[in-house]
Amino acid sequence: MVSSNVLGCLAIASIHCLAPQQSLSQEAAHPIKVTFAVVVEGKEPFSAEVSCLPDSPCHLADQTDPSIELTITLYTGSGAHGELGIYCSPNPCSFQNSRSRIDFSGRRATVDILSGEADSGITTLLVVRRRPRIGEVLISY
Repeated sequence: MVSSNVLGCLAIASIHCLAPQQSLSQEAAHPIKVTFAVVVEGKEPFSAEVSCLPDSPCHLADQTDPSIELTITLYTGSGAHGELGIYCSPNPCSFQNSRSRIDFSGRRATVDILSGEADSGITTLLVVRRRPRIGEVLISY
């Protein structure tokens, strides 16, 4: 009887060791539902709802005519904080900060999309030029 208990314990221990282990952070990460809408002047607005994992870039949209790629990263541990990224083609676009990425806070955000180049690097323009607003992104999670 003792040997069958020992063999049972060894079998359970070996199964436990062979089973794939998940890290504690992966077990704790639950998907977050993100609802978004994109409105671009002269085009039909589009919206959707996707599930995103915290602290990982999440692909929100890949729209054609014009081509718009939208990504979001929601950060844990800092309340409702995230980063939104955009890429437009053939006409480049960016956010108010003249970059293709912008930080936001809160569970709801509205961000303007502006016409023009993004990520100008380390150069600073001597003249501030006004860029036309061509649309906006609305986010809620």
